[in-house]
Amino acid sequence: MQEIIPTILYAVGQNPLLDLGLWLVSASLLLVSYIKHKMIELGYATVHLFPHPGDWELATHYLEIRSNHGWSPWPVYLMWPCLAAGVLMLLVGLFT
Repeated sequence: MQEIIPTILYAVGQNPLLDLGLWLVSASLLLVSYIKHKMIELGYATVHLFPHPGDWELATHYLEIRSNHGWSPWPVYLMWPCLAAGVLMLLVGLFT
């Protein structure tokens, strides 16, 4: 176990773009999970932890009804930029 920690620290120090990309993709997935949770509370039919083909409209539905429930629009606004920047940083980090 003690050999793993220096290895992880070395990897983080060598490739910060890869780590930042992973954090941004994780943040995007957390935002999607938050939006899905809010929509499931209202009876929206989706699977909570897994992607579903009908979820492409999830952000649109969230934005349509968010003002009725006093929800912030920022999870939807941050979801796609986090995912795009995260994937871009992952690719750059992997191939540099």
